[in-house]
Amino acid sequence: MPKKIKQKNLKKMPKVSVNIIHVNGEEILDNCLKSLMQTKYLNFQIAILLNNTTDNSEKIVRKYKVKLFKSKKNLGFAGGHNYLVKKTNSDYVVVLNNDTEVEKDWLKELVNFAEKNNADVCQPKTLNLKTKEYFDHAGAAGGFIDKYGYTFCRGRLFDKIEKDKGQYNESRRIFWACGSCFIAKREIIKKVGLFDEDFFMYSEEMDFCWRVNLAGGKIFCVPSSKIYHLGYYSVKTLKMNSKKDYLIHRNVLLSFLKNYSGESINKLIVKRILMEIASAIAFPKRVLPVTKSIAWIWKHMKEIKEKHKEVQSLRKISDKELQKEKIILKKSIAYQFFIKNKKTFKEIERYF
Repeated sequence: MPKKIKQKNLKKMPKVSVNIIHVNGEEILDNCLKSLMQTKYLNFQIAILLNNTTDNSEKIVRKYKVKLFKSKKNLGFAGGHNYLVKKTNSDYVVVLNNDTEVEKDWLKELVNFAEKNNADVCQPKTLNLKTKEYFDHAGAAGGFIDKYGYTFCRGRLFDKIEKDKGQYNESRRIFWACGSCFIAKREIIKKVGLFDEDFFMYSEEMDFCWRVNLAGGKIFCVPSSKIYHLGYYSVKTLKMNSKKDYLIHRNVLLSFLKNYSGESINKLIVKRILMEIASAIAFPKRVLPVTKSIAWIWKHMKEIKEKHKEVQSLRKISDKELQKEKIILKKSIAYQFFIKNKKTFKEIERYF
């Protein structure tokens, strides 16, 4: 392509920074970057933070044209991406996991949809890297919550993962976009703030998206954009399997207490805590994670109240209005799944 034509096209295209946090795993990073090099979108850069990396990943990174940053301290998912947002300058920011592979049009489809539909945050259809005919556990075809703040996805309820048969190929407004891959306008990040670094990893994207919703922003899944995700790679690399369940329980509950209105919290909190206890009774391995998560919440209640006050200052949309947008399930997803035996998104969709 002639340079003059290329430069002219670049000016018309929003600039995108694709941000990746990486700890260890040379092969997985190489696969991700090889995939990104095939992207059919001109105006983007790749920024990588080597997050206390101890292997030879830096040698892999230097084979590619990317912006490289290093931290001797493990900043976590939240802290690492906050670091890269501050170090880069672009119209859009992409949060991308290092254990992903992308299709050639993935970024073009996300940007085009966001521009045409005035969307603040978008995620692609996310399929599993090992079994590509199935949705991935993380993100699938878009994230939602039930009225108690429990998360689920179009294409994945709890551990029941659907085969992709094109049943969720329509673009749809969602409640949250998964951190394995999403694109966000930099202006919405400035408006609602960065990731909450107290989360460290897990559910920080849901917490961020909840703030986007409260501020009147719009979040979509764009299935014409497609990526593949290995899943749980960072947990295995960091040897954090023992902490995973604790962080998930703690962070989802923390997000509930930060983002719901005081009225909604008062109405739902008792049932929510009872559901946490029921989860521990039904699945004994969750007893310690649930107990530790509730103890952490209780110990940090003063700080949580301050976070709640700060988040509520962003609010332009009520909890009831968000329910009307059909992004918050009016029923309990656990009840629908375990008691009513509803195993697919299509089966519970009418309860929005």
